[in-house]
Amino acid sequence: MRNDYIYGQVEKLSRKYATRDPIRLLECMNVVVTETDQYEKLKGYCFLSCKTFYVMISSYLSDAEKRVVAAHELGHIALHKQQLRLAPMKDCVLYDMASSTEYEANLFAADLIIKDEDIEEISQNEDLDYFGVCSSLYVPPELMSFKLFSLLRRGHAYHMPMELDSRFLAK
Repeated sequence: MRNDYIYGQVEKLSRKYATRDPIRLLECMNVVVTETDQYEKLKGYCFLSCKTFYVMISSYLSDAEKRVVAAHELGHIALHKQQLRLAPMKDCVLYDMASSTEYEANLFAADLIIKDEDIEEISQNEDLDYFGVCSSLYVPPELMSFKLFSLLRRGHAYHMPMELDSRFLAK
């Protein structure tokens, strides 16, 4: 996949539907979004049934985590439709770097939730450290790492203050 493909898909969707809110985007795309309390450890999953996409999100998660899971599942729908036709994608642990589909959905979520312009603007504030930047943007540091990685892949001059953590939502 080209370095800017995922970012391009995010921008295309957000322009088309005039929003970056993952739940709103899913609704605009006629995806059925439901919360479930059936699984405590399963964060979310998406599947296709009778030509309709469904996203299930654990009701045990905080609102911020639900937003990240929704963005991640939207990434699967936008990028991995063919795989969804074969089997549901279940995410017990988000940010899994071992699987290319999970890695791509993570980059999609980071590019959707965190705008490039927000990073550029807030990084000018010398009083904020990495965790302060994350807090100011209301995103977990691990998601910010994926965003910075996306920016680096697209040629921007940022550095990675922490490694990509493939298991941060499992903690």
